[in-house]
Amino acid sequence: MRIPTRYIIKRVIERFLLLFAIINFLFFLFNVMPYIFHYNPADFYVPLTYKGISRSTLIEAIDRQWGLTQPLYIQYVDYIKNMLTFNFGYSLNYGEPITNLIMQALPVDLIILVPSLLLSTGLAIVLGLISVAKEGKLTDLINSTVAIFTYFIPAFWIFAIVLYYFGFELNWFPTNIAEAINGTSGITYVASLLKFASLPIIVLTILSYGVRMILTRSYGVEANHSHFILYLKARGIPSRKILLKHVMRNSIIPAVTRTGIDFAFILAGAVFVEEIFNFYGMGELLLQAAENLNIPVLEAAFYFINLYAIIVLFAVDLIYPFIDPRVKYE
Repeated sequence: MRIPTRYIIKRVIERFLLLFAIINFLFFLFNVMPYIFHYNPADFYVPLTYKGISRSTLIEAIDRQWGLTQPLYIQYVDYIKNMLTFNFGYSLNYGEPITNLIMQALPVDLIILVPSLLLSTGLAIVLGLISVAKEGKLTDLINSTVAIFTYFIPAFWIFAIVLYYFGFELNWFPTNIAEAINGTSGITYVASLLKFASLPIIVLTILSYGVRMILTRSYGVEANHSHFILYLKARGIPSRKILLKHVMRNSIIPAVTRTGIDFAFILAGAVFVEEIFNFYGMGELLLQAAENLNIPVLEAAFYFINLYAIIVLFAVDLIYPFIDPRVKYE
């Protein structure tokens, strides 16, 4: 199936307009609102506990550097340019550019969260199809019950127990990323990082497949009782072939859709995973910025998370018709 150029251009324009709306919202929230309440935005750039030159002198320098004393329409144009070029400024809390902070936090999140999301989706589809094939039997009952149960498990508590038992008691896995990669390089570094990531990936996979499994089963059962499938069975076509060729195509659509949504917003929900497994990611960066009222870092992180979500949703727009032939590129 070839993707029409017109469809791609249409989706790019739609996603860019969404990004532009997000930039406008962030500008209003972090630049316009302080003026409404007669507050200088430059105050947010200087930590209350900052040690160095006088606070007033530093605020004046930031005002000049970022044009915060300019009229709002000039600030608005500069703000859009800075956002689109990833020029987020310098964090006095951390003593380095904000872009560097995000680039340091992002990879560890993706190493752990993306594989767990993909594995949980694969597990959900396989178990969902097994439940469809064994509908109403003990296997289906066990599959469905366990899947529903995983949805209500307090994940942070399970993470803590697993880390304590397998990390501290049995010492099978490193308990933090610094311990895992300290003094390593090359292949050893990669192996150590994978060893650290494997435990949270496994636990996340098991705890997060339930919703997608129930979706796969529900739509699969519905498709399995459709007139078309009953006609195929009447023709004597093997049940396995019907399940894998026809039922699966319909049943995986909601699971893939849910995966696309979760994939898009996965960075925003990583706080408790990072906190328990002691690694620094976007969730921890957001949490620290919120605790310290580090507005520039919060602003950049919100923008980056939304940009990432827009890119993922755009990719889902392109691949969705390959999964569901009923969806046409328009």
